[in-house]
Amino acid sequence: MILSSQNSCNAKQRLCCLLVGFSSLFLCGLSGGEDSYESKGLANYERWDAQIVELFGSLPVLEEGRLKPIETVARYKLLRMNSSKSLRLPVGGEKLKISATEWMLDCLFRPELAKKIPVFKVNNPDVLINLGLEPHHSPRERYSYEEFSSVVDPEGMPKVLRRLSELTNAYSKVLDDPEREQEAKQLRRDPVKAGTLSLKTNMNEFEWLVNTLNFARDGLGVDLGEISPEFVKTGTGKTSVSYFLEVFDKVREVARLPDGGEAFVAKLNTVFSILERDTMTAGIKDNSSMTSLAMFPPISRDDEEWVKPGYIIEQLTFKVDELSDIDKALFTRWAMPKIKALERLAGAVDSETEKVNSQIFLSELDSLHKNIVSEAEARSEYSKVKLEMFNNRAGLFHWALGFYFLAFLLIAFTWLAPASAFARFASLGVWAMTGVATIALIAGIILRSVMLGRPPISTLYETIPFITASAVLLCLFIEVFDRKKIALAVATLLGVGGMFLAMRFELKEARDTLKVLEAVLRSNFWLATHVIAINIGYAAALLAGAIGHIYIFAALFGVKNRDFLKAVTRMVYGVSCFGLVFALVGTVLGGVWANDSWGRFWGWDPKENGALMICIGILVMLHARMGGLIKDLGISMFAVFVSIITVFSWWHVNQLETGLHSYGFTDGIMFWLYLTYGIEFSVIALGVIAHFGIFPKLFGGREPRSE
Repeated sequence: MILSSQNSCNAKQRLCCLLVGFSSLFLCGLSGGEDSYESKGLANYERWDAQIVELFGSLPVLEEGRLKPIETVARYKLLRMNSSKSLRLPVGGEKLKISATEWMLDCLFRPELAKKIPVFKVNNPDVLINLGLEPHHSPRERYSYEEFSSVVDPEGMPKVLRRLSELTNAYSKVLDDPEREQEAKQLRRDPVKAGTLSLKTNMNEFEWLVNTLNFARDGLGVDLGEISPEFVKTGTGKTSVSYFLEVFDKVREVARLPDGGEAFVAKLNTVFSILERDTMTAGIKDNSSMTSLAMFPPISRDDEEWVKPGYIIEQLTFKVDELSDIDKALFTRWAMPKIKALERLAGAVDSETEKVNSQIFLSELDSLHKNIVSEAEARSEYSKVKLEMFNNRAGLFHWALGFYFLAFLLIAFTWLAPASAFARFASLGVWAMTGVATIALIAGIILRSVMLGRPPISTLYETIPFITASAVLLCLFIEVFDRKKIALAVATLLGVGGMFLAMRFELKEARDTLKVLEAVLRSNFWLATHVIAINIGYAAALLAGAIGHIYIFAALFGVKNRDFLKAVTRMVYGVSCFGLVFALVGTVLGGVWANDSWGRFWGWDPKENGALMICIGILVMLHARMGGLIKDLGISMFAVFVSIITVFSWWHVNQLETGLHSYGFTDGIMFWLYLTYGIEFSVIALGVIAHFGIFPKLFGGREPRSE
């Protein structure tokens, strides 16, 4: 397309914006799509009934100090192992999309089938080679648990799993030794060793999950006919755990009889060995490190900690003597229906064919669901679970990303003919889509805050949508007064970049982003003042740097429209001043909070230093401008430099693994940080080139230098 000469200047401006846009999108990176892979041994896979999936997914469980739907638990467990919240399995000539909830149902009630599902993502093939396993041809293919466990040594022992345990045990000794801190940091940064540790963690979590309901599926492999000829059996023909719990007093009486017999005592020892194993995998109350499901509300309304199935078994067997007769009777009456309900659910699945009787399973699950939910509602705890189910279904952040992206594409089309009727009409569409995206983003932030009962920022993840929303709102505010579509374009671009970054970080961390804070941080006043103020300062500093890119590229390409350049400069200057106010106030409030919590106002902590560097950077820029040392181009270059400092303060100091403010080391982001620094310093270098005119007349002539 040939542009007329009078629009040549506008063409250069549009080219600048496009270059800025695409370079920023490159930094964000695109999240990979769901993978498809060959599934071995799954030719007869049968999906769960939709009603079963819906009911099971909405069951409340307590995990990491927060009551949440089991759907959320399943999503993040699968995300950690699979790098995706769903699976695609080629079955019967078609690709089935299996949700995380369906996968968890398989793990709990069809464990042998679950072991055949390729679910483990191993990013580094050297991890597999180091374990003695042949990597798949495609790095996108996943691995099933059966692939790891089926490789055995001459003695029939699982060779790969044993090697994995040996390596991770050695690595754990380094990580747990406080005198080997530097060695531990190097280990965490080694891609093969870190990948091996991650695989072992995922493998352990999977093993706990598939063994959680062993007691309900398998029962006890012992015939207790001496107690009663009518003992209750599971579907496998073994004594059910619930029956054993009911006759436990009689079991002890028989065992204590002088003529009880060594054979019966031997049987009983076997039973206790099985019970001890199954109780641990089902979860006990005092072991918070276990991944079992705390799915039952406690018997007392005053107790906040929900109960795992193993705790019930433990209380009625190994710890039964700690209960009085009255307490034992009350606890038994409360607990036994729950154990029997799980056994009936497990009994609805054929143990050999793993076929599900959906009618029986649905009926039993519906009854269990009603009982648990009614108890949770009586404790006023289920409302937030329903809110989280709505949040999971709504996907507000995904909607925000989609609308921001469409708005960016539409405004990019308007740059081709900015004075046309199409451009004027499309601008309304850009405003509408940007508005919808921003409303969805803000609604998602508010919804998260309501669910957690605290201000919207407390974790590194939560800073991303908040900073994105703050930057976009600043852009829209500027656009209302400026009306040159510069700020509007930047708003759509930052919206896309921020949402992509949030999703990529969630994928990287693979942990529930709705976290309960440590006690020392549970101060809503400081979270609503210091943290919000400092993050608004981050948003403004990053926005000023983003707008500064436009001026630098415009100067490089010889844009001569002084109104355009002055408008960009005013934006950079104004946003920088705005950011300075919030960065300074946030830093001071942080010192007050530190004094209140730790007894000192300032401790030269890396995070504190980062905030101070932002303030100093902006102050130097403003003083240099007032003193005439820099002018328009210099302001933009300085703003880009301050944005580099902001990235360092926001992200890099967490990688140092030191200081009271560190959110913790995040594996794999150092490369992206250094890439960001490299690109941003390159942009500053381009500003130097534009200043000295090293590209004379390459793009139609350079604006006369004003500095």
